[in-house]
Amino acid sequence: MSGPTEDLDQAVIGQRIIDCCLREDIRGLSSQGQVHALPAHWRLPADITEARHWLFIRHLGEEELVLPVHRASPMQAWSMLGDRWLCHRNDHIRVEQGYSRWLQRLSLDLDDETRQLFAAYQREADCAVEHRRLCAEAYGVHIARLERVLDAPGWDRRLLGIDQLASYLDHPFYPTARAKSGFDAKALQHYAPEFAPSFTLRWLAVPSAEMHLTSPVPTFWPSFADVGLNAELAASHSLLPVHPLTWTELAQHGLPEHSVRAPLAFLQVEPTLSVRTVLCVDHPHWHFKLPLLVCTLGARNLRLIKPSTLYDGYWFQRILHSLSQRDPQLAGRYLHVDEQHGGHAAEQRHLAYIVRRYPDHLASSTLVPVAALASPSSDGRLFLEQLAARFHGGDLDAWLNEYLTLLLQVHLRLWLHYGIALEANQQNAVLVFEASRPLRLLMKDNDAARLWPQRFGAACPDLAGQVHELRDERIRVNDSQPLGEMFCTITLQLNIVAVLEAMIARRLAPRAQLYGQLRQCLHQTLAQLESEGIDCLDARRALLDNPHLPVKYLLSAGSLFSKARSGAHDINKFYGYSARNFLLEDRPCHAD
Repeated sequence: MSGPTEDLDQAVIGQRIIDCCLREDIRGLSSQGQVHALPAHWRLPADITEARHWLFIRHLGEEELVLPVHRASPMQAWSMLGDRWLCHRNDHIRVEQGYSRWLQRLSLDLDDETRQLFAAYQREADCAVEHRRLCAEAYGVHIARLERVLDAPGWDRRLLGIDQLASYLDHPFYPTARAKSGFDAKALQHYAPEFAPSFTLRWLAVPSAEMHLTSPVPTFWPSFADVGLNAELAASHSLLPVHPLTWTELAQHGLPEHSVRAPLAFLQVEPTLSVRTVLCVDHPHWHFKLPLLVCTLGARNLRLIKPSTLYDGYWFQRILHSLSQRDPQLAGRYLHVDEQHGGHAAEQRHLAYIVRRYPDHLASSTLVPVAALASPSSDGRLFLEQLAARFHGGDLDAWLNEYLTLLLQVHLRLWLHYGIALEANQQNAVLVFEASRPLRLLMKDNDAARLWPQRFGAACPDLAGQVHELRDERIRVNDSQPLGEMFCTITLQLNIVAVLEAMIARRLAPRAQLYGQLRQCLHQTLAQLESEGIDCLDARRALLDNPHLPVKYLLSAGSLFSKARSGAHDINKFYGYSARNFLLEDRPCHAD
């Protein structure tokens, strides 16, 4: 039997799943459903959430589904209350509950392939419930230490602790992000950041003819003797680092002929928020990104490493550094980790790695991924409140203004002047806090950006010839729309709106005030760009003329439907224009 904690976890995951289905209009729930009050003669069952508004769904089977909803802002018009709903037929009313029944309802009358995907997603939801419970237990163990993380000695210890703090907070939009499908409870405890583990990497000796290195290996790389191999192998082989979880599965995925498994582990590491990216304990400026046979944010998001990303990520590192050197408005706004070194064997995604070297001179810096800003302390305070107290004298308004200004000025300039949009999500958008110095960004992992060569070439004719070096054809786009969609769904919604909504839930400021501050900062940034002669028409059309904004449809593209059914060419960049535009002055954000 399930206990009260598991029941609560199931209810939370269930509510998140139903809410996401409404946001993505899965099976026409939002577009075909109708919202109005319950009929006066209906007797409401005692175990259903009371609501002012109910969503009536009449097109899924013979029973009418009636969902308690409230006005939600800003990502969708209506949001689910709880995980229970009414079923109505022939004046008979009963209550149904839970994501298992909900997914069964939604998969009625669908083809076999799609029903199998729905069933697989139910297993992902079960995994999310289990992992949520385990991570909550870990939170109770570690939170007392993490609440003092800003006082930790060493920038690397602060970053690792803040990453751990962020790991306890669910993804703002993907409902089952808590699930690390492929991790059992033991693996979660040994390799996930929520548990603050430490482990040692394994090493595979690959014939050098099959090994492709982008640059010489770091000086602390193990020798063949360090990993228990004959030193003579160095003449014919190269060493490739492997995550211990991937190590046990290598044989199933194939190895280059004459590869040799090293008997000894070497190099102690600790997991970061990314899980598959680990920090070297004895060399904290260095992080390793390693393939993992685990899925996150959808059943198709297997966390391997596509060899082309080694080259494309380093390409954007070089370009972004060049832009910061030549553009006074970007100078001092951001740093970039060094991603020059990486390697892959035989073009295999499970046999690849990227090494990131963090900049020097970080001793007095505190690095904070955006994912940590809304992390709650044991007393309910958000981590951003601690940051405002430490670096802005407790002035939340001043902190928010600096944060909004930094994000909007950097990313709008990149989009509108240089034709670049970065997929700098909450995990990869890292803030650099330092006493008596303006807030900066630390950039990394930009291998999935979008670039419009025409605009980039006009702004940087001397760099235009380098565009052909990009290996992933999806990076190059033909107009401004993909850039605007990425700006909206990543910078605006993930990195700004999610933070504002957390502040509203904590009652740190009224909704109208926070969104008014966002609008003001947006208008000021566009005006500044236009004063420099930069054409902002694309942004004004996309952000200020459009009645709706794009929403990333992660559940539709990544879990519930095949690409053939959803039409998604890239599951991480599949959008629906269903978010009511909260940036318009005549559309105030509101909630019940």
